[in-house]
Amino acid sequence: MSDTLESRILKVASSNNTEFPEFPDDKSDLPSDYEYDADQLEEEEEIVEEVSENELLKYLDNQENPLHIAQRLFYKEINTVASQASCPNWQLEKLSCRVLEDLYAHGWATVDGLIDLSTLKGARAEAEQLLKNDAFTRASALSENDPDDPFRDGTARDDWITWLDPKGENSKHLQEVLNFFSGPLHHDLSKMIRLQGRTEYQLAVYNPNMGARYERHRDAFPTDDPEDTHQRRVTAILYLNPGWTPGHGGELKIYGHSNGNGMTDAADRTVDPLLGRMVIFLSGVVDHAVLPANQQRFALTAWMR
Repeated sequence: MSDTLESRILKVASSNNTEFPEFPDDKSDLPSDYEYDADQLEEEEEIVEEVSENELLKYLDNQENPLHIAQRLFYKEINTVASQASCPNWQLEKLSCRVLEDLYAHGWATVDGLIDLSTLKGARAEAEQLLKNDAFTRASALSENDPDDPFRDGTARDDWITWLDPKGENSKHLQEVLNFFSGPLHHDLSKMIRLQGRTEYQLAVYNPNMGARYERHRDAFPTDDPEDTHQRRVTAILYLNPGWTPGHGGELKIYGHSNGNGMTDAADRTVDPLLGRMVIFLSGVVDHAVLPANQQRFALTAWMR
């Protein structure tokens, strides 16, 4: 049975223990119990060594490949010949078998054309209206001094965000997008991956006047615990950027990772944030960043637990 996320973090903490020096042999006249006075002892200062999120992830990755950990959340191996042959029986509504096979084998996949063009354009217009209505909050302001996320670096990102609720009051086209996330997309992913926690939905905008970016990070710590409802398991990002060209920037950079044999599964890749393109990845596996945006960039993200 694999270690839980908590036990792996504790191993990291215990691996930094300092060995105590041996007491010199020529110091035999130690004080007796009668000479011990607890009141005279000065209170020792507790030394707390701060560890960044990326450093902690690096320690955890050295213990075990995060992709191997996340693969244990799948109900079965889906990159075998036998599994691929059973694809017609997977009863998927929108995703292809190839997308799920890539997700299992590499930790991420991209797919276009899941949502119709009129809905996408309408969602973009509604996102722009939310921005005009001051519905967005600077994301870094929410990350600073967050007691629930002590490892997060609040200076690593420049985007502005607003949270969405599929059961809330949303404009028409954004509601249709949310219905797709919570309906067919969640259905297909849950056919293959153990999902049992809540899903968060966030709409983000990157301001081109700032060259807004988001530094390298990961959306969760790697876990294979089916009972864990805290760590995000799957991230799905839908881009709402019509007319995007390479000079507009804002690409998603996905970093290659070790396969455990000293080789990388893939080199670093960049994904263009085209209108209607969706990137799906295992939250505790994929390190990624948003490159500086030179045009206004909107993305709607779902984190599934």
